[in-house]
Amino acid sequence: MKNKRTFTFVISILLIFMLVLAACSLQEWKGGHAAKGTESSKADLALSRAPVKLKLLTWADDTYQELYDMFHAKYPWITIEPIRIDGGDDTIMNKIIALEAAGTPADLTWVVGDLLRYEENGLLENLKPYMDRDVSFQSKLLPDGYFDTMAFNGRRLAVPFVDVPMWIVVNKDLLAKHGVEMPPNDWTFEDFREIAKQVTDSAAGEYGLTTSSDFVMRLLPMKAAADGNAPNLAYLDEKLRQSLLSTPAVMDDVRWLSEFVTKDGSMLSWEESADKGDVVRQFTNGKTAFEIGGDWLLPRLQKEAPFDWDILPFPRGKVNQYSFHINGPLALLSGSKHKEEAYKWISFQFEMEAQKWKVEKGANASVIDPELTAYIDQVPLWQGKNIEAVKMTKDNALVLPGATIPGFSEYNWINVINDIVFQGHGIHLIIPQTEAWNQKTLELREQWKRKP
Repeated sequence: MKNKRTFTFVISILLIFMLVLAACSLQEWKGGHAAKGTESSKADLALSRAPVKLKLLTWADDTYQELYDMFHAKYPWITIEPIRIDGGDDTIMNKIIALEAAGTPADLTWVVGDLLRYEENGLLENLKPYMDRDVSFQSKLLPDGYFDTMAFNGRRLAVPFVDVPMWIVVNKDLLAKHGVEMPPNDWTFEDFREIAKQVTDSAAGEYGLTTSSDFVMRLLPMKAAADGNAPNLAYLDEKLRQSLLSTPAVMDDVRWLSEFVTKDGSMLSWEESADKGDVVRQFTNGKTAFEIGGDWLLPRLQKEAPFDWDILPFPRGKVNQYSFHINGPLALLSGSKHKEEAYKWISFQFEMEAQKWKVEKGANASVIDPELTAYIDQVPLWQGKNIEAVKMTKDNALVLPGATIPGFSEYNWINVINDIVFQGHGIHLIIPQTEAWNQKTLELREQWKRKP
């Protein structure tokens, strides 16, 4: 009896084992066929749809080809055809109009300057209805007011294609040569100026700052905001209606930067730079300690810089410490023949794979997600660099406004300050220029109110 029970028990165990093996084999077979089925379904879906080629007007070179390929892998029947445009607002608008007149309209465009000029000419599709029914997009968490600068009169004219933060880029070798240590992330504008003076050695052709308009375009308005002299970048007031450039406090900021050239000698004027062969207009030459850079400069630094470089956040001001951001507008054109497919490209920008790709290239993630925040630590670009400065830009951002401010493309603040800082023109030029634009933008606002 005992032997019979033992035999029966052994047979039962063997049967169970065989059933488990059979179930596993079946599961593997199903899994393999499911995977193949998914791939086949994807291929079948692509074959069942007519191929679509989206014309995207862009000022980038082949930098984004990887992203185009990622999108095509997700939507095999859709291909992005980038059309490079060299020029500003008028060049892009003329190209849009010319392609539409030829019967081969563009579908998407990056926008330079004033979105309202495109809107006035009827070139932009309202993105709000598309986004309202986009289930994938609705699940994303975005910063408060993320689309505010690209919406007007209830219409969403564009989305930020990429969030580009900027930093002070540092030549650590030049600092070390002059006995200066890498500053901490909470350094001040006074620290910045003092270090620029310390590392300047005109006999050796070495200077604190690259002769670059970026210090006028980025550093100076950042200082005004951080010191509490203007609440927004470009010296705009709280409601983004008037320029504060001609106020005494902001004009003192302009004098402050001018003194890097006229008093400290830590930055050269355009004329002085040209006399020296314009070597100091290129940070990668290694002759300057500080430059301002974003994702556009990082690939060059990796390939060309013959020195140890790193980044620092913009200095801390009297009331706050901010980082400078630009959000390039991406718009769907009203003349597109493939609007649903073109919107898929817009929606794709907020998917995890696209967001990670942008982080890898030095941009910020637009979507708020712990996985994306943690991903910064994994990016090869930032290994061995001041990664905490990168993370700071997610929480202290000021975004350059202007896309939907009437007449912003006519606001001449950059050229005026360039002339003062780099060419020694009188600071009094600021006042009539600012007053003229303040009046112009108010008039344009009234005109928009009267439009149907």
